Amino acid sequence: MSYLLYAINEDSDYDDSKGLDKIAKQILSEQQFVLRRELIDEYIGDLAKGMKSKLGSIFGIGDSMVEKLFSQFELTLSLSDNEFEKIVSQPCRLVSGNNDAEVVLEKDADSDVVRYQANIKAQNIIRDSLMNIRFMLSHYFRILCFGNIGGVRMLTVERNSIYTFKTELSLSRNELIDRIQQKSGQSELDIFDMVNSSSRRYPLAVRSSLRIANDLENVQKFNGPYYQFAEQIEKGILHGEVKITRNGDVEFISEKAGRSKHLPIHMASSIVKTMSSLVIYLKHIARKGDLLIIDEPEMNFHPDVQIALVRIFSMLSKMGLRLIVSTHSDYMVREVNNLIMAGSLYHHDAQLINEMGYKEEMLMNKETVVVKYFNYGKSKRFLDVVDVKVENDGFAVESIDNTINSQNKITETLYDRMQEEYV
Repeated sequence: MSYLLYAINEDSDYDDSKGLDKIAKQILSEQQFVLRRELIDEYIGDLAKGMKSKLGSIFGIGDSMVEKLFSQFELTLSLSDNEFEKIVSQPCRLVSGNNDAEVVLEKDADSDVVRYQANIKAQNIIRDSLMNIRFMLSHYFRILCFGNIGGVRMLTVERNSIYTFKTELSLSRNELIDRIQQKSGQSELDIFDMVNSSSRRYPLAVRSSLRIANDLENVQKFNGPYYQFAEQIEKGILHGEVKITRNGDVEFISEKAGRSKHLPIHMASSIVKTMSSLVIYLKHIARKGDLLIIDEPEMNFHPDVQIALVRIFSMLSKMGLRLIVSTHSDYMVREVNNLIMAGSLYHHDAQLINEMGYKEEMLMNKETVVVKYFNYGKSKRFLDVVDVKVENDGFAVESIDNTINSQNKITETLYDRMQEEYV
């Protein structure tokens, strides 16, 4: 599900949608269009259909495996009435181009009219290109429907080895060149087939991470708005620094070992390797409005680190970073509940909340938290995604609670029996 969510939200230059083609032609003639509900529905419907043809790339599998695993695959994306009303109520402006050719798509608050304006100064620039308008509409509708004012990034479970994988990726490119050279004397050379078979070695989200890992030399040149949170993780959790060298390699400098000792990332502890992707993302890649998807953030982490991460996630979300987190951790679920309860009590008893070590910027509002429970149910074949209600005291996850209660019951029974035996 995380891989699919990543693919749907990934910033694309072009979405295959006949509905957007019609709107582009209308803009050329009328310089505006009315944002009706059916236009939105048609766009997200086309987007959902397009996902089926990309399944091999999304999951990193071949066509035969796609046919085997996804023969009955259907994806439906829908928009509620409240969500459409929210789209109409909010202003949305997209500007493309430069000083010589600035193109604008814009709607005002509480208006369903989207206006198009092209300010062209240079004479050698085509004034109204249908293709340019079409590309711009793709981006505009993504902002409207998905809130994609920034990019999307996924930290997959492979993140603990991603900077080791980047070397392997370079090797696979050389491997491809060798295969081409070996077949250069043959009568038939299907380059597309060779490249396509290599391109599906990893899922889409992993390939995106590998591309970033291979471009760290340039990535490190920009410091983003969330740099301080990366430093907070380094100082408070890792007790050291995750550093990118001039050549684009990743090293760890431990506070305990001294600043002169730089440890290659593949020799660092599991917590450093797993956390390094998040640290580098927050330092150099994250932008306000980005969507960050994290698969099992608790991986390799002690309970106190899991709790600290939840607090950091909450602060990041308040500063404009959107997060989707999948977890099996009771510690993380409990801490989210604690932050929601502390948030509801803060204005009544701020002193108590502060004494517990919470800062106001960490606290959560139940209205900003959405919880989905993935439940296989009795049949164990079909997965139900259940909406979990979030109250002022948080939310409950049935499977986790049942497991903990069962374990506590066993512990208490054994303890009581031991008392009887040894007294």
